[in-house]
Amino acid sequence: MIDHTASSKQANSVTMDKFLIFSIQEKLYTLPSRMINEVAVYDKAYPLPLLPEYVKGIINRYSVPYALIDLGLFMLKTPSALSKVVVLKEGVDKLAFMIDDVVDIVDVPLENLLKVEQGMEHQDASTVIEASFEWGQMDVFILSIREIINRIKNDFVV
Repeated sequence: MIDHTASSKQANSVTMDKFLIFSIQEKLYTLPSRMINEVAVYDKAYPLPLLPEYVKGIINRYSVPYALIDLGLFMLKTPSALSKVVVLKEGVDKLAFMIDDVVDIVDVPLENLLKVEQGMEHQDASTVIEASFEWGQMDVFILSIREIINRIKNDFVV
């Protein structure tokens, strides 16, 4: 006897990815959850001299230092609310991002992602957004970790 259920499940399967949706200045952004180690309440950053304004310093997470980036300042030129911190996995980079608040964790079919075309290179949020999707009648923008890291590195070039 041939089992047709396995092939029909495979034919109907939709590739999904899990995203952490967070707010920054009343706009919704996200990162794939596979890149995130933890979300924590903002406590304290240890400032370092001679860094761009959006680098708030270093935070200590279980004896591991992470550079704390204020995404509000980095993308929108307005400081975040100093509420929560998204800590990336060490395999991605030793970065943590200040956000206003966590909104939700959602599974999104990859076919629902809309690629964002990059226009002229200018220093705003659009240069670090790689895709978007609709969630609850709102657009959620997927941030590109690679582009964020590249922009930070460029800011340190003397």
